[in-house]
Amino acid sequence: MIKSLSISAVALALFGFNNAAHAEVTDMDMPSIYTGIGYGQYSFEFEDSENDTDFDDDSQMLKGYVGAQFNKYVSVELAYQNFDEVSDIDSYAEVDGVSLAARLAAPLTENFSIYAKGGWLEWDAEVTQDIPAIGSVSVDQDGGDVFYGAGIEYAFTQNVQMRLEYERYKLEDDIDPDMDVASVSVQYMF
Repeated sequence: MIKSLSISAVALALFGFNNAAHAEVTDMDMPSIYTGIGYGQYSFEFEDSENDTDFDDDSQMLKGYVGAQFNKYVSVELAYQNFDEVSDIDSYAEVDGVSLAARLAAPLTENFSIYAKGGWLEWDAEVTQDIPAIGSVSVDQDGGDVFYGAGIEYAFTQNVQMRLEYERYKLEDDIDPDMDVASVSVQYMF
């Protein structure tokens, strides 16, 4: 008897948790604030035909973001991205940036949605080149450029979501560097 009551209690608890975990997160009547943190890999490459230089390397990145979701389709995000150093024989580059983006989502189920995003990235870069006769020469550069991306989002609960995301940054500079970023993020909806 006690064993069957324990099994019944566990089943009810799991059923209650399962319903809470699958609460409809796409029925939003009012704006919500969310925050998240992500980790990813990025590829940084450029080709400078004027100086006969190619650069191609991969590294890691971290990002933190805060956003406002107005309904189940539209949100706005402010993010900070920290791109680790990339290097190629005698050149090194490190980029950090702050971005503002609009995100358009398409809910596929109660817990699963796809989205596209686009916005503006303000970036700072430190580029260092080792020159044999002189030594290291560093140059600080900054700028602002558009970026775009797409991703999928899964809601574990009404408050906790996970994202898989791809973003493309095409920095407008003399060498036109491209940055492709694949990341995974966990976010909390308030």
